[in-house]
Amino acid sequence: MSTPPEDPEVTSPNDVPATERAAETIPAAEGADEKPADAFAPTVATPMVVVPSLDARPAEVEQELFVDGGPVKLHLVGRTDVGLVREHNEDNFACVRLGDDVRDADALLHHHLAAPGTLLVVCDGMGGAAAGEVASTMAVATLPEVMRGDHAPSPPEGTVDDERSTLARKLRHATEEANRRIFLEQQANPARAGMGTTMTAALLRGDQAIIAQVGDSRCYVYRAGKLVQCTRDQSLVNQLLETGQITVEQAKYFEHSNVILQALGVQEEVEVQLSRVTLRRGDRILLCSDGLVGVIADEEIAAVLGSIADPAEAARLLIELANGAGGPDNITVIVGYLSGAGLLQPGDDDGITYSTWQIDPAPPTPTEALAPALEQVEHLPLPPPRAARPAMSSMELFSMCAIIGLVAGSLVFGTALYKRAVPCEVRATRAGMIVIADGRDSGERTVEGSVALRLRPGRHSVGLVLPKRGAAAQAAESLVPHQDVDVTEGQSCVVSFDEPTAGSAPENAP
Repeated sequence: MSTPPEDPEVTSPNDVPATERAAETIPAAEGADEKPADAFAPTVATPMVVVPSLDARPAEVEQELFVDGGPVKLHLVGRTDVGLVREHNEDNFACVRLGDDVRDADALLHHHLAAPGTLLVVCDGMGGAAAGEVASTMAVATLPEVMRGDHAPSPPEGTVDDERSTLARKLRHATEEANRRIFLEQQANPARAGMGTTMTAALLRGDQAIIAQVGDSRCYVYRAGKLVQCTRDQSLVNQLLETGQITVEQAKYFEHSNVILQALGVQEEVEVQLSRVTLRRGDRILLCSDGLVGVIADEEIAAVLGSIADPAEAARLLIELANGAGGPDNITVIVGYLSGAGLLQPGDDDGITYSTWQIDPAPPTPTEALAPALEQVEHLPLPPPRAARPAMSSMELFSMCAIIGLVAGSLVFGTALYKRAVPCEVRATRAGMIVIADGRDSGERTVEGSVALRLRPGRHSVGLVLPKRGAAAQAAESLVPHQDVDVTEGQSCVVSFDEPTAGSAPENAP
């Protein structure tokens, strides 16, 4: 497996100027035009052993690799480009056949989906200089390593996983492990403090695509003339959209559109968002960084995927369109076309609808948690009417004590379901600013004086997002620098901000 560069100044294949990379070519597949070398080369520089293609394997071996008795074929291409503005490419991607760890572009250009599947990963690093590149490189190295390992996380007690849930649980664990490694690296190396990366990964196996996401890189599936986004951006602008605080039109001009709410390596813990798609014959899958979707509309992406028969040409054209729109960010795309007898033809009821996939049972609500105790209370014997027996017997006294004990215990149990929080006073010289806690909108807004923010005991990062300003102010300042604060139960917590100045926060690009 590849390892992140030790020196932040180390040059990666992504730093090669586009003009130089365009001059390199590799042998094209039979009947196809020559493509630039970087259209196929993985960004992680790792020695690879190319195994024979499936066509060269004995028939009995080949049949074992097919899922559900039939072949699922994948025509796969990945490309990354520095764009027209950035000096470095902090994007990274990986395409890995997990069964034999093959990543060679030629071997994966046309291959069958074999157990345990093919893993696609796109990461968009952040942190400036080479730090973002280190984070994205670590992520695309860690995910395949963990997915190929023997460790499989166990489901919660009382839950039985099917095959898909087992794979999803392992993919989520791999993502959490990548987050842990990047977080430890940026904590241990001051030069890389604050680095992180978005991540979108898709595990293709048989007729299933299992998708994991952190940040705002995206996964799309094109089917029967329709393009469907199978992820949801974990960004400030998308949160405001979903809560109805801004409109779609306002979102196009939102001044903090690049602020993301989650990234690998920024915090000690990360919430991985899972989704899934049952694949059909003819589906076309796209994973991409926001360097594409930030400037190219979904309608344009659908037009390319729907009209271009060669995924290599589709990938090339998508990057060309993004650069034609100014190329303000690094651009990475993975394009895969699916076919084969192992996939059903799409039917009229095979439309794709996005929804978050919850593989764990939902935590009980307070009412549900108290139900067993309340049921016991209802079935306890009640004391007889006082008029009939004015004196309370020992049994009556015991019953009442039992009732009081059960009710008190239920209240304690219900209270324990909520995380304890400590009031933390946020002081700012300017009112109406958005209070960001641990990279997320807390829902609180500053007022004259101070605002009370509730935080769990531990270390937190607190910052302020400036309200929407005019164009001149927007160009001059974006975010108030965040502050790290240690919250201890029973102790006062105060975070003070002076007059806001230009700063930064977790975002896709420096």
